Amino acid sequence: MNRIFRIVWAAATARRRGRVAPGEHGVLPLRVLPNDIDFAGHMNNGVYFTKADLGRIDLAIRSGWGRAQVRKRISPVVMQETMTFRTSLQPLQRYELHTALAGWDRVSVYYEQRFVVDGQVCAQALVRMRFLQRGKGLDTDRLWQLLGIDPPPSTVPEWAKGWGDGARLPSPRADAPAGPPPFWA
Repeated sequence: MNRIFRIVWAAATARRRGRVAPGEHGVLPLRVLPNDIDFAGHMNNGVYFTKADLGRIDLAIRSGWGRAQVRKRISPVVMQETMTFRTSLQPLQRYELHTALAGWDRVSVYYEQRFVVDGQVCAQALVRMRFLQRGKGLDTDRLWQLLGIDPPPSTVPEWAKGWGDGARLPSPRADAPAGPPPFWA
């Protein structure tokens, strides 16, 4: 339930934070809440991914893409995400979540997201997303056309270009039995 309230809050307050143009990053001010804390006394690693969702929702609304997505019935789905942690976020600590469109390839859109305290990065995520329309994947050229976006140049990090291939699972239409570990052997 907590997640729903945060999504509603992020959506309801997005316009107050101002418009974000393609190529710009959105900044969402947040605070570590008591239910974000794990047994180690800092923000739980899984919560970072939930907060990253809020940052992408905020960016979609503030850029105008969110409205176009709803009108055109386009749904973003996460394909892959990775997080690198540098320092912990502590209970009740204020921080900013910076979200930017990092780039794209033929089928995916990449977002870079940083958790920032006093100008210092605490954690950083790279999220690879696919956009669907009526359950079918859109190539990014068609996506930009439907959303009415002239996107900035793609700056996907070199290491991420092969990321999808190295961690790929079979298509949902193919068999994917869960054999004994290690699954990747």
